[in-house]
Order: sequence, then structure tokens, then C-alpha cells
Amino acid sequence: MAENNRCAGIVGGGIGGLTAAIALRAAGWEVTVYEQAAEFTEVDAGVMLTANVLAGLDLIGVGEPIRAEAMADHIGGLRNRRGRELVLGRVRDVLGGDDLVVVHRADLIAVLVGALPSECLRPGSRVIRVDASGDIETAEGTVQFDLVVAADGIHSLTRRHVWPELRGVRHTGITGWRWIVDAPPPDWVGLVFGHRAEFGILPMTGNRIYAFAGTHTGIDGLDHFKNWPHPVPDMVAAADPQRVLENELLDIRVPKSLARGRVALIGDAAHGMHPTLGQGAGMTIEDAVTLAAYAPDLAAYSRARRRRVALISWLSGHATLVSEPKSRFVDAVRDAIACLVPNRLAIPAGKLGTKLLITGWRPPPIPTEPPWPVNAHDQGSQR
Repeated sequence: MAENNRCAGIVGGGIGGLTAAIALRAAGWEVTVYEQAAEFTEVDAGVMLTANVLAGLDLIGVGEPIRAEAMADHIGGLRNRRGRELVLGRVRDVLGGDDLVVVHRADLIAVLVGALPSECLRPGSRVIRVDASGDIETAEGTVQFDLVVAADGIHSLTRRHVWPELRGVRHTGITGWRWIVDAPPPDWVGLVFGHRAEFGILPMTGNRIYAFAGTHTGIDGLDHFKNWPHPVPDMVAAADPQRVLENELLDIRVPKSLARGRVALIGDAAHGMHPTLGQGAGMTIEDAVTLAAYAPDLAAYSRARRRRVALISWLSGHATLVSEPKSRFVDAVRDAIACLVPNRLAIPAGKLGTKLLITGWRPPPIPTEPPWPVNAHDQGSQR
């Protein structure tokens, strides 16, 4: 890169941080990605990517290998915990449209890492301090950047340092389990809704299945699902205890601004949300490519993103009230309404609503020329 390119320091080497690095390099930035772990990897779980997300990955040149994982025409949809079909059809139609990929999170990380030169990556680097002036401090010293990207997750150190007035994470009272089953997909895949619990079964390429479950406080773990309809018990029985990830679901209130000084929040650091709509990683990727389109105008980035992520966060939280309601009355009303609407109406209406609210988003163009005079600034400096 040219000597006078502006420099971006990225805190966090997960999906958001790596996507931001690729996108910012495409816009003419020099990037450094700080990752606390010794290597760039991910948990043993899947992630659903819809058309809006794939459009962002296409824009930065990494969409093709991810699209190779596209979901095949599996039959499934939505059931209740008694096995009654609420919606039945091609599962990708039920869940959001034709452009749908379920990929192992580690495979996605591998594609993103492969799109970056190794000199941009700093694994094993624990960030100690970040401030709004652009300083990032590690054990090796302090570096000042023209832009700092906070991609360090829901417990973001960057958010705590630069937005100290914000409240911390919020406890939802919901426990989530995620795991991969190494087997061909069953004859039915999709989501099973219950009272204070839900279960998901999504096919992946390579004869793998992504299974996940969520329960409210008071429900005793995965044993709760052993009497649920086929194929849920089979997925529970196939779960390797050593590979099951168990976490309490957390969220945060979206800040009024996603930028302060030279620092921009992306991903869970900006809007950690319920996973019910499957858009956590999606919003993170959207943030990353949008930031590259607007930087260094971080106020414009915040305006472009805040309303959308606040809406998706709100929708995700309220979708949980439908998929695993605390009230048996709400549970019964949901099932009754779903059964009254025939599939020939429910699926097109659902696809249209999903497209209008979520999957119809497309990324702004990333400038191919740096949006600043190349001789009007200095590189980040080691101090």
C-alpha cells in the first residue's frame, strides 16, 4: 500500500473484525487486526447467512466460497412441540428465501483469514486499553490509529473504555445450546416451537447438521427435549457433550451513536441481540462493509446503521416471545393463527416480510479511491 494510507486498528479477530479488515483494505486503508486468542478460529457451531449478508460478502470478494455452502432443497419448516405442522415447505423458503447458507463458523473464519495478508494479523495480542483518540494499547506498547474498529464482542472492552456511561450486558434468562452433528440431515429440518423452549435443526454441506436449542430459566437442560417430536430426540442423542456449547443469551441496549471520536462499534459490541432471527453475524457483516463505505466519516456510518440494527435487535427480542413464549396462552394463540393460514399464503407472506425487513438490504458501494487527500495525513504512530 502507499505510504500515506490511513491506518485502522481492529480490536477482535472474529467474523466482524476480519470482515472489516477486508472491506477497509478494499477502500484503501492499512489495517491491523488484534486478536487475543493464539489463532484465528471459531466455536464449533454453525451460522445462518441470508441474502443481505451474502451481498456484503460478495462486495468484498469472498462471497463465492461461502455460496458454495448453499442450502439444498430440504423439506421442513415450523412445528410445535407436539409435532403439529405450523408451516411446511422448502425450509429455505420458510426461513428467509432462496439465498440461504448455513456454514460452519470456523469455515467462514478460514475464508476471511485467507483473504488477508498475514502481516495484517496480530494473534495472541491482548488489548489493554482503547480511547477515543485512536490509541490501542497492548503489552507491546501503544499505537495511534486514524480509525479504531471495536469488534470485540458483547463484553467489549472498547465499549467499556470509550462509552463508560453505557449499561453493561442484559441477562435474558434464556440458556442456549449449539452443536454440530456429523450425519446426513433427517427427513425433516427446521424449527420446533414450544412453551418456554425451542429447538432448531439446519442442514449443512458435508453431511453435517447444525442443531441448537433455547430454554428459559427453570427448564432442566437438553433432557427437556427428549420427548419432543421426531427428529429432535435423535439430535439430542447424537450430541457429543464435549462439543456442545452452552451459554446464557445476553443482549445490550444499542447506543445512541455507534461512533465516538475515532472509534466505531460493530457487531455484538454495538448491538448484541437475541439469536432468534439468525441475524447476529449478519448484522455484524453489514456493519463491517458499511463502515468501509463511509470511513473516516464515522457520524455518517452511525446514521447509516443505528436505526437498522436497533430495529433488528428489537424484532429479534420480540421474536423470542413467539418462538418460546413464557405464557401457555401465547403458545396456543401462535399455533392457532399459524394453522389457520395455509402454506400457499404463509410462505409467500413470510418471504415478503423477511425481504422487506431483513434480507432486502444491500451494501453501499465501497470507494475504490481513498476518500481523503493522500498527502493530508500521517500513518498511525508507535509510541
